[in-house]
Amino acid sequence: MTNNQYFIVEHPLSLNVETLKNDEKIPDENEFEVEIPAPFRMASDLANIDSHSLQPLKLNNETTQVLWGYLQAQNLKINTLLSYVLSQQDDKQFHYVSTAFSAGKCLFDAKNQCFEIAQNVRLKIFIPEESAAIYCYAQVTNIDNNIIELNYQMIREEDRELLIRTTLHIQSKQLKARAQQRASI
Repeated sequence: MTNNQYFIVEHPLSLNVETLKNDEKIPDENEFEVEIPAPFRMASDLANIDSHSLQPLKLNNETTQVLWGYLQAQNLKINTLLSYVLSQQDDKQFHYVSTAFSAGKCLFDAKNQCFEIAQNVRLKIFIPEESAAIYCYAQVTNIDNNIIELNYQMIREEDRELLIRTTLHIQSKQLKARAQQRASI
């Protein structure tokens, strides 16, 4: 799939956008895997475990309902701790907020900072809804009225899948909120 074929959702996410120096290049796949900070790797791995491990649990009696509640409470504790660890990775010097994102690109307001078309950046995407964060590389592909569009250039496939799940979850919440607004009118 090309970056333009992914569904884009308008939603604010915290970003760190660090421009690469002129002599700095996007790493190859092996270098990239080694470079990913441990909290980002852990967050991605835990998000993937969450999405696959509890689905097969059958909730057909009182015992499994109690077990389900306990597992959800433990998951909430882990996610709260993970969110705190990830928040420590948010460097205020490079902090921006997305206006929209997809599994192929993100857009953000540059706050009058200077970016250039074809400029490569190191990108951190913080996803509190999933207690996750993504470390990747991107390139500036468009600038329109201070809104910068970044297309991901080097991203792990499992992180792209996390972005797909996140856009679907956020879109679902937005659609439910709109339906509730229409119902209350």
